[in-house]
Amino acid sequence: MSPYIRMVVFLSLGLLAVFGWHFATVFGYLGTAPATRMEFFTRLGVIMAGFFVASVVSAILTAKIDGKPAFPDEREEKIALKTERVGLVVLYIGLLVVLWFSFLPMAPIQIANAILAAVCASEFIKIIYALFIMNRQV
Repeated sequence: MSPYIRMVVFLSLGLLAVFGWHFATVFGYLGTAPATRMEFFTRLGVIMAGFFVASVVSAILTAKIDGKPAFPDEREEKIALKTERVGLVVLYIGLLVVLWFSFLPMAPIQIANAILAAVCASEFIKIIYALFIMNRQV
């Protein structure tokens, strides 16, 4: 696995772990879930800011360790394109499921978490598919 792919996979898995914690709080396992719009978007903002900082730091560290910037090669760009296509299909299906259930009596926070779950499912499928393609083509 190239340094770039390793960096992307670990960042993605870290982000999914953080969102796993978020959904554990939604189901009442690891603390309390955000109950208001401000709490929800503050949590998302903190998660996204943390992800941005982790991305910059990991890119700098990868460049220092390998002596060159962490850019994808042509093969990795093709893998990323394939996984984006599969992830987009999963995201659309997830959003259609959320639309279906949005006609039930649901609170806005439940709809927001359902949309967030569709995005997380899409990212998870993209990671699994990318790892599958890389192992198959090697």
